[in-house]
Amino acid sequence: MTQASPTAAEPSHRGPFQRLQARWQGLSDHNQVGVSLAGVEGMGVLIYPDNAGILNARAGGQVRELFVKEGEQVARGQVLMQLYLPVLERQLDQQRGNLRQLERHNAQLDERDALRLLTEKRALDTSLAKFSDDRRRYGELQSTYASKLRNLDFLAQREVVAPLSSEVVSAEQGLTSTSVNLDDVKINEKNVVTNYQQVKLTIETQALQRRYQIDNLKRQIQVTEAKIAYDGKVHADRNGTVLDLQVIAGQTVGTGQRLGTIGRPEQPSAKDRPLRVVSYFAPADARRLPLGLPVEVVPQWNQRGRFGGIVGKVTQVLTLPATQDDISTTTGNAQLAQALTQNDPVMRSEIELERDPSSVDGYRWTLSGGSGVFPIRDGLTVSTHAYVEWRSPISYVIPGLRSLTGGFRTPWIDLRWNLPSLRQPNTVP
Repeated sequence: MTQASPTAAEPSHRGPFQRLQARWQGLSDHNQVGVSLAGVEGMGVLIYPDNAGILNARAGGQVRELFVKEGEQVARGQVLMQLYLPVLERQLDQQRGNLRQLERHNAQLDERDALRLLTEKRALDTSLAKFSDDRRRYGELQSTYASKLRNLDFLAQREVVAPLSSEVVSAEQGLTSTSVNLDDVKINEKNVVTNYQQVKLTIETQALQRRYQIDNLKRQIQVTEAKIAYDGKVHADRNGTVLDLQVIAGQTVGTGQRLGTIGRPEQPSAKDRPLRVVSYFAPADARRLPLGLPVEVVPQWNQRGRFGGIVGKVTQVLTLPATQDDISTTTGNAQLAQALTQNDPVMRSEIELERDPSSVDGYRWTLSGGSGVFPIRDGLTVSTHAYVEWRSPISYVIPGLRSLTGGFRTPWIDLRWNLPSLRQPNTVP
């Protein structure tokens, strides 16, 4: 009798354990161990691009009066609040006091300069009169000596007197001395006029310098008044609605402090201009967000299990951490900015929301079609959830063991860097 071969019948008689073993052996190592999601979470806010305008104090001072309320419609250029600027006011008072003092001193100096110039003019007139008289007398004396010398020359030609007689020499000396004195009088006359002109020029120059100081101080006063008029009034830079006011009357504010927020007059729909999400992650998490990564945006209603979240994708991740002022300016929420930067730095990312015309609010949701009760609006704070990696559980264990044991090297690395140049001399190899 021939015995049948059992190999053909064995697959039909395998038990559950053998079939499970066969399936297990067909899986890769990654699938045998199993996988889990590695996710990151951030905090952010829903905004319309270029929707909110921040009101900042251009100078430190005190809020004197508020002219608007929250929710009120405002027009561009409308005065929203009045500030008292004590530093600029004190500076203006000091400048005005200095101006009054300079004008008073200038008036006194102008009177003294006028008296001094009058005295110099009288001295000039006296000197010119004296020199004119001296010039006339020296001129007459010169004519006398010249006439006498001509007579002596006539007599000397007829040999009545000697050519070098004392009378001739004396006449020539008198004529020369008189000519020299007459030239000195003319020179002194010009010097007196020049000195008077120099004194007059000095007085006029000093007066011009004083007037320049006064005019310069007047210009500074005009600049200070313009700064008080400009910085002391907070104007609306756009048409819109006052979303919030961060100050009250009598409150002291610093330079650059946020005073409030102005939004656009109408809230566009998801079809016209959809909302965007500005979310902030820890730096280590933000650097793991590739562009285009799907993100679940969950409004902070405490209703995630009921409605789920809005589907979005990462469109931008900034490379530098954001400051508290940057976050406050972007979101228009100073409390959120303080909470985000309270402990560790954060990095900004922008998320684009996917739209769904069939949903209630026009956005695509993960578990529902949106909420008809809870609104999706500008300024709503959200939490953002993104899954950045699929990992097996063993990948969490091995790095932990390496951290505990310090085993970050492999035998290949040890052999590669076992070089004589890296060995300390006089040590055991």
